[in-house]
Amino acid sequence: MLESLIKYSEIEKSPWLMALWALLISSVGVLFSVQLSYNIKVSGTTLNLAGIFSVLFTIIPSVYFITLYIKKQERLDEKDIEHHYSKGFWARHDKDMLVFLSFFLGLTFSYAFWAFILPPDTFQLQTMKIQEIRTVAGSVVEGYAGVDQFTSFIRVFTNNLQVMGFSFVFSVLFGAGAVFIIVWNASILGVYIGRLSESLFHIPGVSLSFLPHGIPEIAGYLIAGLAGGLISAAIIRGHKKEILIGIVMDAGKLMAVALLFIFLGALIETMDIVTRIVSIVVFYTIFIYILTIALTPLRRRISSS
Repeated sequence: MLESLIKYSEIEKSPWLMALWALLISSVGVLFSVQLSYNIKVSGTTLNLAGIFSVLFTIIPSVYFITLYIKKQERLDEKDIEHHYSKGFWARHDKDMLVFLSFFLGLTFSYAFWAFILPPDTFQLQTMKIQEIRTVAGSVVEGYAGVDQFTSFIRVFTNNLQVMGFSFVFSVLFGAGAVFIIVWNASILGVYIGRLSESLFHIPGVSLSFLPHGIPEIAGYLIAGLAGGLISAAIIRGHKKEILIGIVMDAGKLMAVALLFIFLGALIETMDIVTRIVSIVVFYTIFIYILTIALTPLRRRISSS
C-alpha cells in the first residue's frame, strides 16, 4: 500500500512530494523495526538489528515506485530519440535529479528525527559505520592542516568513486538496485545528524554543516543510480540499436556529471580554503542551473492556474 500512496503524475508536477513520501515510508519502516527488537551476538557483542531492518522496510516500497519511475523516464527518452532529440539533455533529466535528491533528503531528515527520539542502540549498525567513517576522517583532518592534502583528497575521492560505481552497477543489474545504497547512506547521515543535534529544532542547523560537500557527493550517487537504471530498463525492453545507443549515450553523460560532482565534493571536503571556495562556486552554479530548469515548467503551471 505504501508504494501506491504516490503517483508518477504527482511527482512530475511536484517533485518535492518525494521528500514527504520518503519521510513517511522510512518512519513506518523505523517503527516496524523497533517492534521487532531482534538482537544477535557477534564475537561476544550484542547487536541490535533494528537499524538494518528499518533500511530494509524502507527499501521494499521504494524499489517498486523508483523502478516504475525509471521505466517511465526511459520511455520518454525513447520517444525523444525517435523524434531526433527534440529536447536537450538537461531538459530530459533535470527533474530526475530533483526527484532523487528530494527522496534522499526526506530519508535523511526522517532518520535524523528518529535517531534523536529513540534510544541510542536503535541504530547500532549505523553508529558503528559512523565511527568507522570518523576514524578514516582523522587522516582528512591532517590534510586540512597541510600535512598531506593530496593524499586525503585521493582517499576520499576513491572511496566516493567506489560508492558511485556500486550505485551504477547495482542499478544496471537490478533496475532500482541503487535504492539500497541511497537508503543506507541516508540512514547513516540522518543518524549522525540526529546524534549531533541538541534538540529537534537543531536538526536543520546541524544539517547545513554537511551541505557544502554532502550535496555534491550524494548527487553523484543518485545520478549514477539513475544512469544505471535507464540502461537496465532499455536492455529489458529490447530496443532497436539506434534507440539503445541513444539511451546509453544519455547514461554516459549522466555518469560524466556524476563523476564531476564526486570530484568537486572531494575537493570541497579535503583541500585548502581557496580550492574549496572555487569548487563550491562551480558545483552550486551547476546545481542551481539544474534546479532552475527543473522548476521552470512548475512555475509556469502555477502562474497559469
